[in-house]
Amino acid sequence: MVDVKEIVNVNYKMFKECPYDILNQFELKRYPKGYIICHQDHVYEYFYVIAEGLVNIYRISEEGKKYSQAIYQKGDYFGELEVFSNKPYVCSVEAITEAKVLRISRHHFLRWVELDKNFLLYLINTLCDSFYRLSKKAGEDTLYPLKYRICNFILRSVGHKSLGNKHVEIPFDRERLSEQFVATTRSINRILKQLKEKDIIDIKNKSIIVKDLEGLKREEDIL
Repeated sequence: MVDVKEIVNVNYKMFKECPYDILNQFELKRYPKGYIICHQDHVYEYFYVIAEGLVNIYRISEEGKKYSQAIYQKGDYFGELEVFSNKPYVCSVEAITEAKVLRISRHHFLRWVELDKNFLLYLINTLCDSFYRLSKKAGEDTLYPLKYRICNFILRSVGHKSLGNKHVEIPFDRERLSEQFVATTRSINRILKQLKEKDIIDIKNKSIIVKDLEGLKREEDIL
C-alpha cells in the first residue's frame, strides 16, 4: 500500500479532496529509463499519475516516423481519455528517466470522478489546457518554419529563468527535438549553428545556453 501523504504530495490540487478509500487503491510502479509503460494501440485498464521522473508521450506513424507530442513530469497524468472510453492508447508512453508512476484501475478511477467534484473540475481544466496547447502547436507546425518553432521552443523553455540572469541554461536533446518538430537532426543542427554564429546561444553537451534573449526574440520574429 502506498502512503496517502506521498500520493497527495505528488499533485495536491488533484488529490486534495480524494476520498480516502480511493487513495488506498493506488499502486506505485517503478520503471527504468527506456521502459515503454504503455504501447500505442494497446488497451490498458489504468489511469496514471507521474510521481517522479520524466516520460515521453509519442506516436509512431504508419511510415515508422516517431512523433513526440509532449514530455510529462511529476504531477502530470495520462490515460484519462482511454480509460474513460475503454479504447486503445493513441500514443505510446516511454520513461526517459527512471520513473515512479501511480496507477489506479478503471473501476476506481470512474468512482473517483463520480465522488470527487474537485477532481472532475481539475480534469476538465487541465484537459482544456492540453487541447489548447496541442491545437496551437498543430497550427504552428503547419504555418511556421522550423526556425521560428525552435526559437519559440527555446524562449518557452527559458520562461521566468531569465529574470536577473544574464545567461540561462536549458536542457535539450536533438533526438527529442527531431521527434517533436518532425524534422531531421541535420535541419535542427543547421538552425542551432546559425544562432550560435550570431552569438545568441551556445551549446554544451545536452544544454543550450541563451546568451542574448532579445536577439533570440528578434530571430523568432523573422519569418
